[in-house]
Amino acid sequence: MQEQESTAGSPPESLYYEHLNKCLTNIHRVIQKTNDILCNISHPSVCSEVLLSSRGTDYISEISEVYRISRRIEGGMRNLHLYNETLRLILRDIDLSWNNLQAFVSLCPWVLQRLPSFLSLDCEIEGPVSDSAHCSKTCCGVCLLADKQHGAEFTNGMLMHGENLYHPSCANFWINCVDLTLPVLSCQKNCSFCATVHEGNQAGGENI
Repeated sequence: MQEQESTAGSPPESLYYEHLNKCLTNIHRVIQKTNDILCNISHPSVCSEVLLSSRGTDYISEISEVYRISRRIEGGMRNLHLYNETLRLILRDIDLSWNNLQAFVSLCPWVLQRLPSFLSLDCEIEGPVSDSAHCSKTCCGVCLLADKQHGAEFTNGMLMHGENLYHPSCANFWINCVDLTLPVLSCQKNCSFCATVHEGNQAGGENI
C-alpha cells in the first residue's frame, strides 16, 4: 500500500475538508449504486431471491460496512470540530440512500436482521477525551476517528502503515473505491498532543 502525502503549503484544515468531501462523496456513490441496482429489478420476488443468495447477503453486509465508515467519519468530524454545510448535505444524502436501501432489504426480514442497528453505528466518543484523540497521528487516516480514548489502547483494531493508523475496513474502502494511495494528513496547528510529544522529544535529546 502506498501513502498519499498532504499537499505542501496548503492549510491543514482545508485539506481535512477536501479529504472528508472526497471520502463521503464516494460512500454516497457506492450506497446509491446499490439502490439503483435493486431498483432496476422489476419484480419483488426476484429482488428477494437476489438478496437471499449468499453473494447477495455478503454484498449487503459489505455495503453496511461502507455506511458504518460514514458514521465513523461523522464521529471524527465532531471530535475534531470539522463541519461545514457541504459535508452536512452529503451526510444527509448518505442517510437517505441508506434508508432507501433498508426499505429494499425489508423485503427479506432475515437479511434486514443482519444489518447493524442505528445505535451500534453511533461512533461519537463519549466521556472525557484525551488530547491524543484530537491528533491525526493517533486517529484513522481515513475516518479521522480514534478507536480508544487513552494511551496505547487507541491502536486497538487498527493497522499501522508507515507512521499512520487505519481501520482495516476504512483502508480497504479507500483503496478500492477512492484512491490506490492511502491518505496522510498533517496534524492541525493547534494540536496540543503533538506539541507535548515534541517537547518530550526535545527534553529527551537534551538529557542524552
